[in-house]
Amino acid sequence: MAHRNNAEPLILLGYGLVSGLRSTVLKGLQGFGASHPVGGENPISFCNVFFIAQSMVGLALLSAEPRIVWREIRTISPAASRAVAADSFLGCFLAPLAFYHSLDQLSVITQTLLFSLTLPASGFLALFWLKEKLPERFALSLMLIFGGLLIGILFGATGGMMSMDNWMGLAWGLVSVLATSLRNCIRRKIATYQLSRGLTVGVSNLAGALVFAIIAYLQYGPDHFLLLQTWWVFWVIVVYGITLSLGTEVLRQASGRLFSVSQVALAGSGSILVTVVSAAVVLGEPFTAVTALSLGLILAGVTQRFIQPRLASG
Repeated sequence: MAHRNNAEPLILLGYGLVSGLRSTVLKGLQGFGASHPVGGENPISFCNVFFIAQSMVGLALLSAEPRIVWREIRTISPAASRAVAADSFLGCFLAPLAFYHSLDQLSVITQTLLFSLTLPASGFLALFWLKEKLPERFALSLMLIFGGLLIGILFGATGGMMSMDNWMGLAWGLVSVLATSLRNCIRRKIATYQLSRGLTVGVSNLAGALVFAIIAYLQYGPDHFLLLQTWWVFWVIVVYGITLSLGTEVLRQASGRLFSVSQVALAGSGSILVTVVSAAVVLGEPFTAVTALSLGLILAGVTQRFIQPRLASG
């Protein structure tokens, strides 16, 4: 068995940590932009945030293997190109757009717990669309997740959590959940084509960045990208763009080379805890006993499928 460097677990830990901080940092940016308008305009919009972040991810992955990507673009089959286009629309446009608007109207904790529905939604879509079997102990995951959400809805509204009053924020959240779940299924189809990440992730992110740039130009005008202040450059480009968006992708790929699929998925699922705790500590969002109970049930629901039952000795 190959010797594992003692520093390698830090890569997996870093992936869970960095991916868990994205919502908290983005929520902080939204609030900071609203309280520090430039020329009467909020300099933080979904257009410039995702234009910068997706451009960085796309350029980094595309530059890593340009010849392979160019060869694949010239030889890709029609079925594979349709799958990549659908993946790009869902994962690099609709899901982040809905995510941003949902986060703009809901608390980080509420949105994070709501997004736990991605697991059961992906499972049911894979069952009915891809004809795949449901994961092991799926019913238990379903009960734990819905139990956690139900507790948050019934008992957490007075504490600022899981209020059903903001229906627009909830609607955007559910759109993002559905788009992400559909993308999860499409990516399983894409995996069968054995395409490079430079094409499936790099080109898709660049396409999404281009769409957000066009929307920014049409909706806000060319001056919108000239609102870059020192704090904006640092927080959006350096922290969110490089450290969080690109950092998450780099650490995910590194973790995928060093650890099993289940270990990487467990770290990604565990990022829920990082998101909720960071929102409470950094943004001051209420973290009550009801929040802790709801989080505990949901976290158990999304992670218990990775726990292998111990075989009885005999």
